[in-house]
Amino acid sequence: MTESNGSPVGPTVGAGLGRVGGAGYDFDPDQIAALIPKWEELRDAIDEDQQRLAIAAQHVKPPSQDAPAQENARRTAYSLAAASQHNLNLRNYAQAWIDALEKANGSYRDQDDAALGGLRRASGTADGAGLYQ
Repeated sequence: MTESNGSPVGPTVGAGLGRVGGAGYDFDPDQIAALIPKWEELRDAIDEDQQRLAIAAQHVKPPSQDAPAQENARRTAYSLAAASQHNLNLRNYAQAWIDALEKANGSYRDQDDAALGGLRRASGTADGAGLYQ
């Protein structure tokens, strides 16, 4: 999906990933690392909302035993259950982003460390001195 000016719109916007030329993405590990706590904060807020929904659901009781009051309580309980399920879906989405960002950041850092190690050993000297040491 793109905006009218051709800029990408979607989950990668603001996630440390930006389009490069005609294809691919530019990756900024520090920006990704900075986003992880923000997603964790969002996930924790979603968890707090889930607790509030559970408490609200426990307190749904009709004010009387007549049919309209009973139906209103039933529909309120159904609505809270639907909200709780939606909240769970939001939490799963946030956690998936946390997992993906941590995995991406870790794998890129591992690859960078391996590449740097290879450059350091490139000279073939026994003392480990290479191109960047």
